[in-house]
Amino acid sequence: MKRLVLLSLLVFAFFLLSAQDLTPWQYVRHSAVDINGQVHVRFNGNPAIPENYQLLNWQNNAWTELPLTSPETFVYEALLPAVTGQTLKYRLRTSYEAMGQSITAVNPAFLSADTFPPALNALGYIADDPAGDSINVYHPNLDITGNWFGYTNSKLYCAVSNASNLFPIMNSFTSYNLYFAGLAATTTAASDSTVYAMIYTFNIPGVISPGLYKLGINLADTTVVYQYLGAIQSVVSGGKLFLSCNISDLTADPGFGNWPPEYNSLGFMSGTIKIDLDLVTLTPSFGIGDLSGLAQLVFENHNYAIGQNTLPVISNTSITGPAGAHFLTFTYSDANGDFPLTAHHYLNDPSTAVDFIPSSLDFTQPVTMSAFIGSIEYEFQTMIRVSDNNIDFATDWLLVSNEDETLPTPSAVKIYPNPFNPSKGMLHIDFFERLTPPDARLWIYNSRGQLVKQTSFSWDGTDNVGKPVGDGIYYLRHFDYDDMKGYKVNKIMVIR
Repeated sequence: MKRLVLLSLLVFAFFLLSAQDLTPWQYVRHSAVDINGQVHVRFNGNPAIPENYQLLNWQNNAWTELPLTSPETFVYEALLPAVTGQTLKYRLRTSYEAMGQSITAVNPAFLSADTFPPALNALGYIADDPAGDSINVYHPNLDITGNWFGYTNSKLYCAVSNASNLFPIMNSFTSYNLYFAGLAATTTAASDSTVYAMIYTFNIPGVISPGLYKLGINLADTTVVYQYLGAIQSVVSGGKLFLSCNISDLTADPGFGNWPPEYNSLGFMSGTIKIDLDLVTLTPSFGIGDLSGLAQLVFENHNYAIGQNTLPVISNTSITGPAGAHFLTFTYSDANGDFPLTAHHYLNDPSTAVDFIPSSLDFTQPVTMSAFIGSIEYEFQTMIRVSDNNIDFATDWLLVSNEDETLPTPSAVKIYPNPFNPSKGMLHIDFFERLTPPDARLWIYNSRGQLVKQTSFSWDGTDNVGKPVGDGIYYLRHFDYDDMKGYKVNKIMVIR
């Protein structure tokens, strides 16, 4: 094989190397199913990439683009319809510039089975290629017009379209066509001058035959080095050329490395070559027909099985920092890896909700959440509230423990009888004169910090839905209108 053929395969790898550290998106994450039956999928974009991201959802046996919103700077969100018992599948796609070249970054489609050829609509569309953009030789058979890609745990699949919808490999006894799907490790292709290619052509003894190849250039003398790695599957169906190779044939070559590849990325380019043989010397000459646009294949299988939701868990709650500059922190854990649609705390009043900031956006692991709360008078005054679906909420209050009898100094209020037996009458709450404004705010909480009752000046021992509460210690929280120092706490004991 002549150097011209190899260079046509290598050119895209060198361009991609300038972008090898450019991750087109990060921290793809999902919520649980919300009240509207939708899953929120979010990801962080790269500031170097314009806002041309796409999210495609597998619906009705087709990849459907969904609208994206931007709830925060460089954060994008799509709402995916969810059905219990089904698995959501989605992919990302964008494009960016590198060394003057446009590169399409795309998640190839993860296929459910190794069926060849795969359905075209199941593959991940990469990009169209302009018609008539030949390099050396033009013919509709050699004019690439589009590419698709997919994979399973064991195989890679590619589909190519051209201007004629025909892919002949023999023009005459002395003229042949070659079609290739080239792959490059974006982190090593330049340093070792190596790419890999699935090649579909006529079996020309001494020149080339169909198969999976490792291709390289000896930089010392510019000689071409190529190595047959294994067989490929190939077929022309529905006007498209389908190619497939075994991942194990690639990883068997030490230069390729493990699977998935580093950064989960491979460079991709398809192309065509015309091969002519001299009848006298049988020396081949090569002419490049067409080269497709460059692509960065990002092998991430984004899916989410919709089942019964498990609430996130709040743990390790603490307040740290010097006086006047307190931080409230806790650990957020979700068995389903859902990110929180709500994660904030109330300080003194529900209208003062402040959002927590996560230490990481990988919610498949426990994440530390923190929020600045400034100065607080005592622990009872702040409540954490989180939800992964905005339907079910987990809460946690920072309470004075049951073993700690040192409560904040109670305000001028009389609570009787205390201990309180609901079967024998009401609990009365009386403020001293001048401390009984008509809008007095009274809340009763259990020892876990859960709001039990909103009341006025009496309590019958039931919660907000009329269910009797159990025996135990409860806390009355109210605003002290006497010294205007904020909320105060009084302890109530319920004994039936």
